[in-house]
Amino acid sequence: MLWRALLAAVLTISLSATAVASAVLLDVKSFTDNLNKDGRTAVTIPEISPADAGDPRTFLILGSDARYSDKQSGAKPRSDTLMLVRVDPDTKRVAVMSLPRDLKVTIPGIGTGKINAAYADGGPRKTVATVKKLFSDATDLPFEINGVINVNFGGFRRAVNYVGGVYVDVDRRYYNDNTTARPGEQYATIDVQPGYQKLKGQDALDYVRYRHGDSDFFRAARQQDFLRQISHQDGVRKLLDFGNRDELARIFGHYFEVDKSFLKTSNLIGLAKTGLFLMGSKAPVNEVRFPATESDNPAVDTYLYYTKSGIERAYREFMTGAGSASPKAAKSQPDTPFRKSERKTNKPSSIAGLEKTTTEGENMAVLADPKLDFPFYYPTLRKTGSRYASDEPRLYDIEDEQGHKHQAYRLVLYAGAYGEYYGVQGMTWKDPPVLDDPDATRRVDGRRLRLYYDGSHLRLVAWRTGNAVYWVTNTLTQSIPNSRLIAIAGSLKRLKQ
Repeated sequence: MLWRALLAAVLTISLSATAVASAVLLDVKSFTDNLNKDGRTAVTIPEISPADAGDPRTFLILGSDARYSDKQSGAKPRSDTLMLVRVDPDTKRVAVMSLPRDLKVTIPGIGTGKINAAYADGGPRKTVATVKKLFSDATDLPFEINGVINVNFGGFRRAVNYVGGVYVDVDRRYYNDNTTARPGEQYATIDVQPGYQKLKGQDALDYVRYRHGDSDFFRAARQQDFLRQISHQDGVRKLLDFGNRDELARIFGHYFEVDKSFLKTSNLIGLAKTGLFLMGSKAPVNEVRFPATESDNPAVDTYLYYTKSGIERAYREFMTGAGSASPKAAKSQPDTPFRKSERKTNKPSSIAGLEKTTTEGENMAVLADPKLDFPFYYPTLRKTGSRYASDEPRLYDIEDEQGHKHQAYRLVLYAGAYGEYYGVQGMTWKDPPVLDDPDATRRVDGRRLRLYYDGSHLRLVAWRTGNAVYWVTNTLTQSIPNSRLIAIAGSLKRLKQ
C-alpha cells in the first residue's frame, strides 16, 4: 500500500540520483544532509549487500501500519506491504514483484508463520532475512538485497499529497461503509469511484490497501499499477529536476526510512549512475507475478503457499528479465483480420472467448450521449460471460495537470471471475499521463490503436479522435488475452441518433 510511494521513492531516489551525479562528490554531502534534516534514524541491517556503481540493484519496499502498534498491549507495527524492486541497466528495465503478506514462510530464529509477521518479530532487518531465506532456499542461489525503504500510512498519504496526487486508472468502485459489519469484521471505510482520476491522500491509500471483496493478489496488482502510474506524474518529474535535488532529498528523508548503507556516498553515486542510464533508456516498469496459491479451504487455512519450481521461475524472470521486457520492436503492424463488414456477421464463437453485446451498449449510450459534448463509444464485443457492473456509465469531470476541466465517462464490466473487472474509458483530455509512451501501434478498421504492455501482456489499448481519447483497460491481472483485448477495442461503436 505504502510501497506505491515507496516505489516512487525508489524510482525517485534512483532516477533522482541525477542530483547526485550532476554535482558528483561536492553535492553528495549536501544531498545526504538534506536526507537527514529531520533527524530520522536510519536502520542498521547487516544483511544488506552493497552494489557497485552501474550494477543492478534490488530494493525491498516495506509498507507498515504504525496504527496497529500499542505500547500498553505490547502489539507491534505490522507490515502490510512487501515489494521487491530490481533496477537493472543491463536489461533496461525496472522489475516489480509483490510478496503476499499471508505467504507461509520460515522466519529465521522464529519458526513458521506469515511473511508479514517477520516485521512484527524483528522489523525491517528480520524481514530482509526472511525474504533472503525464502529465495535462497528455493533456488539454491544467494539472493542479495541492496537497500530497504520503509514507509507508514501517514507518510504515504503526505508523500502523495506533496506531489499533488496521482492519476490512476481505477478499474471499479471500491466501497465499504461498515454499517452492516459485525464486530471484529470491520474494514476501513472506503469509497473510490471507477474511472481515470486523480487520487490524493486518503483516497490513494484506500485504493492501494483495499482488500475487502477481493484478495492479496488483486491488492498487489493495484499497488504495482499505482507505482507504474506515479512515475508519469508531473509532480514527481519536477522533483527529479536537477535544481530540486535538495528538496527531493528533504522530502524523501521526511517521509521514508532507509537502511544506513543507503546513505553511504558510494551507494548514492552508484544510484546516480544507474538512474541516469535508466532515464536515458526510458526503462519500463514491469510486473513479475509471485506464484502463490490459496489452501484447499481458505476459510480455515488462511495461508498462501508456493512451490519450489514456481519461485525458481519467478526468480529467473525477476533477475534476468526473461518474459518481462515490453515488446517494443514492432511499432506498426498491418490491419487485423476482423473488419467492419466481417464483424457484423460474427457469431459469439467466431472470435474465441468473445460475445456480442450491442443492445446493452446502446442502452448505455442512450443514457449518456445527451449529457456529453463528445461522442460516446461502447463495445459491441465483450469477454464471454462478462456483464456490465452497473445499469449506466459513470459520467464525471476530470481536471488535467494545468487545472482545465474535461468531460469523461467510464464503463465497468465484470469479467466473470472473482475480483476481475475491465473497462472502457472516454474523455476529452487527449493526453493524460496514462497514455505516455505506447509500446506499439496497430491499425484496426482505420483506427490507429496504441498498445501498452506489462511484460508480454496487454494492459491497455487506446485510440484518439479529433476531440477525444478512448481506451480499453484489461483486468488488474491482465486475464484477457492480447488478441481479445484488441478485438474489444476495435469493436467500439458510436451511437447513431
